[in-house]
Amino acid sequence: MRAGYGSAVVTPEPGLQMAGFLGERPATDVHDDLLAKALYLETGSGAGVLLIELDTLDIDRAFVDEVRLGLSREVGIARECCLVAATHTHSGPWGLAHKAVPGASDVSEDFNGPLFNRTVRGCIAAAVAAYRDAHETSAVWGRVPLVEPVCGNRRIQRQEQMDMAVLELKGERGALVTYNLDCHPTVLHEENRLYSADFPGVVARALPGLVPGVEAVMFLNGAAGDISTRFYRHGSGYGEVERIGGVIAKSLAEGMDALRELEAPGVVRARDVPLRLKLKDFPARQELEAALTDARKKLDGAIADHVPNLRPLQSAVEGLTFAVGATERMHGLSSIESRLSLVRFGNLLVAGIPGELFSSLGAAIRSAFPGYEVLVVGYCGDYVGYIPDAEAYREGGYEALATFVAQGEGEHVRDAAIDGLRSLLV
Repeated sequence: MRAGYGSAVVTPEPGLQMAGFLGERPATDVHDDLLAKALYLETGSGAGVLLIELDTLDIDRAFVDEVRLGLSREVGIARECCLVAATHTHSGPWGLAHKAVPGASDVSEDFNGPLFNRTVRGCIAAAVAAYRDAHETSAVWGRVPLVEPVCGNRRIQRQEQMDMAVLELKGERGALVTYNLDCHPTVLHEENRLYSADFPGVVARALPGLVPGVEAVMFLNGAAGDISTRFYRHGSGYGEVERIGGVIAKSLAEGMDALRELEAPGVVRARDVPLRLKLKDFPARQELEAALTDARKKLDGAIADHVPNLRPLQSAVEGLTFAVGATERMHGLSSIESRLSLVRFGNLLVAGIPGELFSSLGAAIRSAFPGYEVLVVGYCGDYVGYIPDAEAYREGGYEALATFVAQGEGEHVRDAAIDGLRSLLV
């Protein structure tokens, strides 16, 4: 097989609204650059796929289609063979999405055309560089545990062992490490005003110093809808970003020796699978506003009582604030049109999910293919928001409040991904 890597800086000028939290939050400067990174994989017969990841909150279909169109012109790759995913950093710019909410007919007033075009060009530049860098490589694969807990279920605090899928490609120009971890990269909170890739940026800088020969590191976020650093971080500043990124880099370094050879690719197939997701029934605006008032009182009381972890209460306020606005923005809509982005590269299967899939659903997709290596990549190809499992709706909480889609649609996405991947094995 052959592989290539490319990257491009896509950091915009300071002053733009930052994504991921409520309220005015203009960026004042740059802490570390935002990047577009691309991995090109090709069989000996010349069939190839591109995986592109971008340091931003999310991307929509219009963005992905523009990147795909540019790459079909530049290098001739089929559009469905190009997967584009966001890392979901909350410390990048707002304004890439055309629509305020998925399925809306009007263009968002926050859409930033110059930012969109500049970022599309960055993704294309990184992917073209990866395509042209293609050279003979060997590949090893495996799952690597975290040596120290730095992330886990963010809805319920519990002891659990997290791990991540790792693909290492070795060639004459060094090694590229791609890791697939289910986790919101949101150590930095709303008080941060500096552009940053958050902890994935630290991992990318730290791992080459721990493993000789590693030239580049690429993060593909996974089924992170209910997974974050919430109960594991010791703060929300850049020192904590360095600590958590360092733990992940150390875990990768210590797990490299356990990786096993990836079967040589003989078949490359890719397809987009259309999705139609039913919208949930939002409560009446008056009911939501009353609940929001109550949630704000609870948060204010916790602040006055110096409760150490305010994030669950803050999330409740954010979720209800979102729901109040969504009741009007989603008026007249009954469903969202989106798509899955699916790839088979020999024994490696990639399920690109257009949103924040819950971890139980991602685990089900992986377990459906014994004998294959499976990457479940979230925030990929489009963005429809949270995709919870059925249990989350029964439990309630931020994600169930903030999701657009009806109960059962998470399982629909899971099943569509499994069926779609199976079709690539025929």
